[in-house]
Amino acid sequence: MRARIVFLVRVPAERREDFLAAYERIRYQVSGGVPGHLGDQVCQSATDPEQWLITSEWRRLADFLAWEAGEEHRELVRPMRECMTEARSLRFLIREETVATTTVETTTTATVETTETTETTETEAGAPVGEEASSGEDAPSKGGASSGDETSSEDKASISPEVEVEPAAAAVARGPA
Repeated sequence: MRARIVFLVRVPAERREDFLAAYERIRYQVSGGVPGHLGDQVCQSATDPEQWLITSEWRRLADFLAWEAGEEHRELVRPMRECMTEARSLRFLIREETVATTTVETTTTATVETTETTETTETEAGAPVGEEASSGEDAPSKGGASSGDETSSEDKASISPEVEVEPAAAAVARGPA
């Protein structure tokens, strides 16, 4: 079962740059070389600039515990810990997860004279809005419009404004969801 590790820490304003530099030095070492590590984030509070949150996700809690117990871990995180005045560690097992079901992707088409950017919103069957689903039947889109409805660029953007738009090149590099 995957695990989420959460560190709530305080970093005084005068140590902020040292803290971020230390995080930058170790982040790729951890992501590329620690068994079971799936990813991490460092976040700063929107209301208290000295409050920070570091989260990491692990394939299993045992993977994190094994790494945390090692001398390599202590040496690697020492520069970050030296910047903290408080630290609290919490460990969670991920029981359920919900992921976004509506995405907005961009496709860029370039010609010698112009570059055009378009947005598509996919239906349940995977066909862009305005085209028939692969079954030949009209399927409702995840945004609530049927595949035969015309949707303007402004409407498509308002379907899910909190979803980040990913450039087509990045989506291709990432591969299918």
